[in-house]
Amino acid sequence: MKLKIKNLKFSPGFTLIEMLVTLGIVAAMSAMVLGYSRKSETTTYLVREGNRIVFELRRAQNQAMLMLERDSGSEKVCGWGIYIDPSDLPHVEQFFLFADLCLTGESKGNEKYNTNEEVEKNTLLKGVEIFYSNVSSVTFIPPEPRIKFNPDIGDGTDAKIRIQLKNQPETYCEIQVSETGQIHKELKWN
Repeated sequence: MKLKIKNLKFSPGFTLIEMLVTLGIVAAMSAMVLGYSRKSETTTYLVREGNRIVFELRRAQNQAMLMLERDSGSEKVCGWGIYIDPSDLPHVEQFFLFADLCLTGESKGNEKYNTNEEVEKNTLLKGVEIFYSNVSSVTFIPPEPRIKFNPDIGDGTDAKIRIQLKNQPETYCEIQVSETGQIHKELKWN
């Protein structure tokens, strides 16, 4: 009796080694994409908060041009601005929108922030902080509006506010306000 040996053919497919290599490559690529998206997400926080500060500056500027009064209506407003507490620098996590109230019997305010003038407190997102500012307040005085920096930084010098991520100090956003009222934002990398 003769034994016939048939040709055994293997069905097409992947070997165990090929599958492990493929899984390793997919895992490595997933880790890279996840790491990149986390960094991108935190950079997005920085850009978002920079936009919010610019928005609040423009809001104060617009309110000054419109000569808007505070909600209470009992006190006359002579200007609008934002305030950053300089005692908390370089780790400020909030800023204030304020209405510069007119001095008693006067048609002008003191052109800077006082504690009773706070209208709105703005807290920055977790992980974002104001680490530098050459002014504590920027006040827009109607009707043009005229801009007043406190402390006075001199003619031709822009107010600068810089925000950064706490864990990435090499990347920051700088907001500049000129004495003519132009507001500019720029993202910078060191």
